[in-house]
Amino acid sequence: MLIVSADPDRVEQDLASGAVACPDCPGTIGPWAHARRRAVRGETGPVVLHPRRGRCRGCGKTHVLLPDVVLARRVDAAAVIGAALLGGASGAGHRRVAALIGRPADTVRGWLRRARAAAEAIRAHFTAWAHALDPLLAPVTPAGSALADALEAIAIAARAASLRFGPRPVWSWAASLSGGALLSNTNCPWPAP
Repeated sequence: MLIVSADPDRVEQDLASGAVACPDCPGTIGPWAHARRRAVRGETGPVVLHPRRGRCRGCGKTHVLLPDVVLARRVDAAAVIGAALLGGASGAGHRRVAALIGRPADTVRGWLRRARAAAEAIRAHFTAWAHALDPLLAPVTPAGSALADALEAIAIAARAASLRFGPRPVWSWAASLSGGALLSNTNCPWPAP
């Protein structure tokens, strides 16, 4: 699984030109059919995705190319999850956050637990990305809690990425810079800067 642009035309151009690198070898990925359609709960309603698949021209492995508006193995869009994390970092409980974003309380509780458990790893990862994208970046000041520090690092890395590569929403950058695995259950699944 790879995270790519949410623009299908750009993905097709990148696949045709060999601009998508294989994560498993030095080869490039070319077009290779589509994955199954899936519905994702967006901020304003369901969004139906039909992710592209790609096949490495070197090792022959196939990869699902998820758009940068989602995280791996999550039914909600990255922006929805991000809104929940921001609510949790501001001190709201999972039930209140769930009511504000219109999601089940158990789902939001799971997101917040996972984010709090991985907060230091998230902070370190996105701080490294921020400094890799902007070497002149000033030190990041603490925001008050481990989760707030992690979200601050995501915002700073997203700003640095937007300044370097062009504007995109914060949670699009969070999905891209974490390889879609922001809330995954593995220790350090994210791609290095």
